[in-house]
Amino acid sequence: MRRLLASPFVFALLLLTAACSTPDPAPRYAEITFVGKPQLRLDVGAIEVVNEYQEPLSRPHVEHLSPANPGRTAERWARDRVSVGGSQFQRAVLRIREASIVEDRLRTSTGLGGFVKNEQSERYTAVMDVALQILDNRGQRIGEAVARVERSRTVPEDITLNERERAWYELTESILRDMDTVLTNNVQQYLRRFLL
Repeated sequence: MRRLLASPFVFALLLLTAACSTPDPAPRYAEITFVGKPQLRLDVGAIEVVNEYQEPLSRPHVEHLSPANPGRTAERWARDRVSVGGSQFQRAVLRIREASIVEDRLRTSTGLGGFVKNEQSERYTAVMDVALQILDNRGQRIGEAVARVERSRTVPEDITLNERERAWYELTESILRDMDTVLTNNVQQYLRRFLL
């Protein structure tokens, strides 16, 4: 008799435990780097990074929520891609003028039609605007290459937090790869005389 009472109790306990299982752990994202790319060796004595972009830290801006912050990743670009090796009378400055991801809510259907459909509910637009400047010993700009890139993507209304963070990470990675391509091309075109 005791065995029969224990059996349903154990079964119910197992069901309850399965229903209360912990959610998937937060995913880990790789750091976005540029170490595999050739360095841009400049005829300067130092490189400085100035992040002029002030994150609002509130919606609709969401760059501070991204697993890979666009501004810090742009700073990483300078460490990975630019090297010094020349004149002590000149310095390079990477100015990060904008490194944003902005959320824009999209219109979705209401009523029964909206209940049945799974529509795109937000658009995320990332903007990266940087300038690599060469300054002389008086601080005067004697050369500059700029890159301004923009990308956007939409997400469905049933997206999970982990999927949303993955979308932000992928958007950041894409915009930094675009920035790398554009800025590298512009350095080779507009700062050619400073390349070693």
